[in-house]
Amino acid sequence: MEYINWKNGLFIGGPMLCGLAFKYIKNSIENKCEYSINEVLFYGATDEEKVKQIGLDNLFCINYAISQAKSTVDVCVPSLESETIAKSLINVHLKNKAKVRIAIHNSDQFRNLNTFAKHGIEVKVIRSAERIEHEFALIDASGGVNDALAVMGSLDYETTRVNCNRDSTILTSEPQVVKNLQKEFDRIWNSTPDVFREKEDKSNLNNTS
Repeated sequence: MEYINWKNGLFIGGPMLCGLAFKYIKNSIENKCEYSINEVLFYGATDEEKVKQIGLDNLFCINYAISQAKSTVDVCVPSLESETIAKSLINVHLKNKAKVRIAIHNSDQFRNLNTFAKHGIEVKVIRSAERIEHEFALIDASGGVNDALAVMGSLDYETTRVNCNRDSTILTSEPQVVKNLQKEFDRIWNSTPDVFREKEDKSNLNNTS
């Protein structure tokens, strides 16, 4: 079967995968040439019955976009505690053979890093004095901006806390935005030569150089 890229995949399968969040993306796809995407997914609602569903729809939408990567996924985050996002990154690496790179700020939160290392995913722990507050993922962007997607903001959610705050996630295929974010990711990624290695003793993680 011919590979379905993330844009066509969202258009074809979105209502079953992303619920309410997809409807906004579907409208954007139908009204713009070349399937461009420029959408904001908002979290939270005044109606408590809708709060959980909106958060889950958004999380599924982000996961689905990641799962459609065919070559690369670059992630830059201050922390990555979400098991849902972690599994999505591992699955796209194993099933799609996509190269996944994760730049994460140095902290006491090293959950998931050993799992990434076990599966051959490259992680760099950035130990700069300035804390990394970026929260974005780039899908199929390292080889150019054609058919690439940027996902910005609110990436480290888990289903149990997806609606704790009023927040948002931006999805865009704008070439200039993708290009600038890729440049920033490469700058951060190249700021350290060290790739995280699997550690047996979790207590020693903060002592690595």
